[in-house]
Amino acid sequence: MNNKRQRPDKTYIWVNIDFDKVKHRIDAVTCQIERVIQKHQLSNQTGKSGKRNN
Repeated sequence: MNNKRQRPDKTYIWVNIDFDKVKHRIDAVTCQIERVIQKHQLSNQTGKSGKRNN
């Protein structure tokens, strides 16, 4: 009555990754995130006085 197929517990997928390219991409994205955070912090500092008083 057990119609389920037996699957192996683990499936291994070997992927050839160029880690230099991955690291370069991560660094680029991290730099963009840091810029967004800095802009957000600057806008919060300059806009605190009037925006939250409804």
